[in-house]
Amino acid sequence: MVKDMERDLRYGYFDAGLFYVGFAAEGGKFVRIGFYRNLNELRKELEGRFNAIYDQGVFRDFMRDLKAYFSGCKLAFDYPFRIDGSPFQLKVWMKVREIRYGCVKSYRDIAIEIGRPKAFRAVASALKSNPLVLLIPCHRVIRSDGVVAGSGFSRMVREYLLKLEGALG
Repeated sequence: MVKDMERDLRYGYFDAGLFYVGFAAEGGKFVRIGFYRNLNELRKELEGRFNAIYDQGVFRDFMRDLKAYFSGCKLAFDYPFRIDGSPFQLKVWMKVREIRYGCVKSYRDIAIEIGRPKAFRAVASALKSNPLVLLIPCHRVIRSDGVVAGSGFSRMVREYLLKLEGALG
């Protein structure tokens, strides 16, 4: 991917303890929110791939909400955003935005709700490329058997968030 040097992207991050939440916005709209193992990984993506400039100050409200969320407060992240994706991805992502704090749905549930009941694997694939974690709470989508999908770091983060929200014992 070629850097777009004309963009005025700003980024910041939040230390969630076990991982970092990194985020970038342009023109007051989020374009990226992700989970990162360390600051080097975060900077590589946000500075390297997105050519974003570090500016924690523009994210004051979001940082306040992240602090509350990771302290156990029940809240919805309702911020303006801009995302690009296929029509199928956009449909999946918008459906997942409707899943409320403390609730979970299966990949199959989402597939049925978007009118594509056999596309549960495609739903999982769309969520794997989710550019705005927390705004599009893909951690709230689990397998039909109740198991949190994924492995390693991504699974650890999803399990942590679901426990935080009281959706996983």
